Amino acid sequence: MDMDEMRLDAQLIPVGEQLALPWDLREWFAPAVLCQWIVEEVDSLDWSNPELIEHLRTRPGYEPKPLFSLMVYAYATAAFESDEIQRRFIAQEEYRSIGGPHARWDARSFTRFRRENRGLLKWALVQVFKRAIRAKRGDILLPAGLKRRLIGAAVTRLDLARQLDRGHDGL
Repeated sequence: MDMDEMRLDAQLIPVGEQLALPWDLREWFAPAVLCQWIVEEVDSLDWSNPELIEHLRTRPGYEPKPLFSLMVYAYATAAFESDEIQRRFIAQEEYRSIGGPHARWDARSFTRFRRENRGLLKWALVQVFKRAIRAKRGDILLPAGLKRRLIGAAVTRLDLARQLDRGHDGL
């Protein structure tokens, strides 16, 4: 970390205070706020890409946007194991409101989506983490060191999800 980065970190975090994201961002923000951020980030992607359109044309009924949003929400709210995400989707209105009331995803769908879209999930989690930090600390320019930590936090969540699913498969 260079001196400018340290100064920016010092301005962001008061002396003696650590900035750590909670495992469940609902500790900081209402579910509706998190949902709005996630939907905005997912909608910011290029959904009119010809390759994506062709891919979706060959899979009628497949709706990646709500599934993507649901997965980001799950990882941002400390649901990592695919079976747990499925349980929350069935039992909790906030999860169903994101994933769609008629969706019928199962744990394998979540595992497969994570495996096939790890990079997109990491990107979306980092975007949500940035919004959370800015909302908590003010609309500031995030220093490079903090950006690296947010990427690390996203990777940790995705790795944890993968490990929990692997552990479950072996039982």
